Amino acid sequence: METSAPILLTIFNGLVIALAILLGVLYYIRQKDLDVHRFTAPFKLIFVGIAITSISYLIETACIYEWLQVPGPVVTGSTPFWLQLGYITGNVVTFLGLAIFINRVIPHSSRYVLKLTAAQQELTASNDEMAKTLANRNQELEINNSTLRQVLEDQQTSRRALLASEKKLRTIFDESPAVFVTVDKKHKIAEINRYGAQVLGYDTTTLVGCGFDKIVALEDAQKQQHFLETCFATSSEATEIELRLLKNNTESLWVKASGSLVKNDHQESSVLLVCQDISESKKLAESLSYQARHDDLTGLFNRRALEDYVNDKLLHLSAIAKPIAFIYLDIDQLKVVNDTCGHKAGDEFIRQLVQRINEYNDRFDFFARMGGDELALIICDSSREEALEVAELARNIAEDLTFVWRDQSFRQSVSIGVALTSRNLRTLTDMFAAADAACYAAKQSGRNRVVVQEDTPEQLDANRNEMMWVSRLQTALMRDRFELYFQPIVNLTGNAGNYIHYEMLIRYVDDDGTHISPSNFLPAAERFGLANQIDLWVLTTTLDYLDKHPRHTQNLDCCSINLSSHSLANHQSRSAIKQLVMTANFPKHKLCFEITETNAIHNLKEAIQFVNDLKILGCRFALDDFGTGFSSFGYLKNLDIDYIKIDGSFIKDIVDNKVGRAMVKAMNAIGKELDVGTIAEYAESAQIISELIQMDVCFGQGFGLAKPMPISMLQEFYERGESQAIDF
Repeated sequence: METSAPILLTIFNGLVIALAILLGVLYYIRQKDLDVHRFTAPFKLIFVGIAITSISYLIETACIYEWLQVPGPVVTGSTPFWLQLGYITGNVVTFLGLAIFINRVIPHSSRYVLKLTAAQQELTASNDEMAKTLANRNQELEINNSTLRQVLEDQQTSRRALLASEKKLRTIFDESPAVFVTVDKKHKIAEINRYGAQVLGYDTTTLVGCGFDKIVALEDAQKQQHFLETCFATSSEATEIELRLLKNNTESLWVKASGSLVKNDHQESSVLLVCQDISESKKLAESLSYQARHDDLTGLFNRRALEDYVNDKLLHLSAIAKPIAFIYLDIDQLKVVNDTCGHKAGDEFIRQLVQRINEYNDRFDFFARMGGDELALIICDSSREEALEVAELARNIAEDLTFVWRDQSFRQSVSIGVALTSRNLRTLTDMFAAADAACYAAKQSGRNRVVVQEDTPEQLDANRNEMMWVSRLQTALMRDRFELYFQPIVNLTGNAGNYIHYEMLIRYVDDDGTHISPSNFLPAAERFGLANQIDLWVLTTTLDYLDKHPRHTQNLDCCSINLSSHSLANHQSRSAIKQLVMTANFPKHKLCFEITETNAIHNLKEAIQFVNDLKILGCRFALDDFGTGFSSFGYLKNLDIDYIKIDGSFIKDIVDNKVGRAMVKAMNAIGKELDVGTIAEYAESAQIISELIQMDVCFGQGFGLAKPMPISMLQEFYERGESQAIDF
């Protein structure tokens, strides 16, 4: 077996080192006088350790294989063999070689080696287990650390978000366009936002600690006190109130405050008030409220405010108190000013009259404009004499007022009705009706006068009856509760032939089917402005009937329809009548309109134009109630009239009254001279009819000739020829 010199040198060096260490150990034991036998086993272990170290070095140099006579790879130089054969093979060979070496060099050392190896293995296993456990723990710690880091990061993020949110909320709290106030249980201001303090003219530090009543208007002090107490007593629901906050410059700010109970970190309760500025809406509401209760033209209270005032006074009227006086003023002939100079002039006259009367406002308690040309004064605790004095004062003011508009001047007057509360007159409706009736009586008596309404039960019943008819007539117009009647107008000349002439009349159909005569409701319709609507109903219904019965229309000579003063005076009514006539499929010359002499005189200009317009279309006209006015004959030359209807007050006396008979003869003669047909009303008896025939009156109308009948009997009546069978 050949061994190269480098290998032998290496082995020798290793043995020398091991021997030196061993000798050193023995020398140490002897110097310390230690028991050698006690150290046999440790000595062997130490030697084994030294040997293992040396042998490991020898194995790495591959010389051990030659020394132990174990076949192995040929190694040249000092190159480690494990680089050629692999690390695992070297370790195994090294371990086997080590065991053989130890057995040869150190007898009885095998068990120590095995113990050492087992201990090393246990230690290694324990170390591996500990390493594995440590690795697991490290992994858990890493996970926990990662989780903790995430939690900390989340907390930091939340904290930053919370701080940002608090900053944002603080900004919102301070800058929101509302007053935010926190009030503690002592009703002191705990906090107020910057915007709210600025709006009120303070800085926040000035108001904190002050009583809440410092910034509340004195008028609302008691209200805000009760409001805060309610807020503290109510734990869940928010409470609202409208009040005035007081600015530093003593101006007030209307707000709508919403109060909610809140608690701080110490669970101390306070009320958070959120106050929205409602000053503009309040101004608008006040403006609307003012407009709802005041007249735009004069600034006076309106009818609604008057009704509220009177109702309140009547409610508290005691039995021993002086009566309440209601003075109702109606401007006479204001239409003259309006028609002459325009409605602006009429409005200015009303303003000037109101201004003059208001100079004596210490004489009355309430002044209102009822509408149009109607005014009202209320005097509380008034006697009859005091009410008459104030009424006469108002009448004199109007009479003395010279109204000038541009280059024209006017002297107007007022008709006044006075009503005073009494045992029979204690309701608003009765007072209005009584005062209105008195004013109407003043107008009927010639205007420019004062009339006191008597409070007799009969008069009150009459007033109530008229007021009741207003509602009934309005309902009848909406629900078509009227019915047409006709009354024949008979030719008295003996040349009648098949003459068909009648006047259209109207009846109100009551709920029980009763037909009520117009004498019961037309006065109320005239007074309350419903007559023109009734006229239009009669005309529309008549034209509709004639259009549906062309055979009757063909044989018809004349159909008469009454028109009221309201229809003549109202431009819209006149236009509506002309439009109905123009569009009707009916011979216009067979239509005759009856207008009363009084109406024509009062509205002469409009009457002339209206008559001329319809005459152009072919219509005829009759002047009704002729002879009742002072200028009957004079006005005939101004109106293109086809008939005059002599008033029945003259006709009913012609048998026994020479004067009446003479007047009828004169009127009939004028009619013939003007080629105008004469119609005698109230022909109610054979004697009257005979007198009319002897006077050569053209036509007669009355119960003695034919009574009014429903329109449903019209065709049957004329087809039977009953109108010609009357025995004159």
